[in-house]
Amino acid sequence: MKEYRKDVLTIKDIAYMMDPSILKLDTSYEDLDDLIAACKKYDFGCAFAWPGYYEEMSHRLREETKTAFGTSLGFPSGQEATKTKVQQAEFFMTMDPAEVDMVMNVGWLISKRYKQVEDDISAVRKATIGSSLKVIIEAMLLNDDQITEACKIVMSAGADYVKTGTGFSSAPTTAHHVEHIRKTVGPDYKVKVAGGVRSLDTLLRMYKLGADRFGIGLPSALKIIEEAKRLPNGQISMLEIDLSSDEHDVPANGGY
Repeated sequence: MKEYRKDVLTIKDIAYMMDPSILKLDTSYEDLDDLIAACKKYDFGCAFAWPGYYEEMSHRLREETKTAFGTSLGFPSGQEATKTKVQQAEFFMTMDPAEVDMVMNVGWLISKRYKQVEDDISAVRKATIGSSLKVIIEAMLLNDDQITEACKIVMSAGADYVKTGTGFSSAPTTAHHVEHIRKTVGPDYKVKVAGGVRSLDTLLRMYKLGADRFGIGLPSALKIIEEAKRLPNGQISMLEIDLSSDEHDVPANGGY
């Protein structure tokens, strides 16, 4: 995805930086209909669902919306064998996704099997040439040193983004996670936040701290759009965003 850093955000900008998802355990075709309708109405950046919906979803997004088609690989555990991840990537690429969000094997990282982690990501990177690759590090399960190591591995493996979480952990992405990841990857590398963004205030504060994109369950994405509609003149200056508050919304499992 093309990312933009702006001093003033419009409703259109806010919608573009959100990637709505339908990743509940009981996701239905009715949920897919709702996702497509929302993308058609608001021009979200990219949309995600379970692989069982990809064939229809990819076609409908291209035919009915301006929203890109994204895939979730090794989701949500990341514990698949590398060969399984590569096979999944090869299958996904037959549907020409704009985005592939893969889950790092966090257990390997914690065990300090760093080369194994990098090889896992590199294999998927080779299988997804032509698509943007994001690697989910599940930052809420890691300490700062582990987050630093994870970010370095993701960059070394050739991925395009570090992504904070799946949204399936009980703890959310925090402002500290965003700050630490941005400091580690530098000013120009891309960062996606997922897990715990449930309000416009949270999104705007994390954007100011350095996040580029936001993976958000569809109901929360729609709620944030409704909040954005109430902005004066439909826009907000980053100078108005107060970073002193450390409050965040508590996420529910299952939904980016």
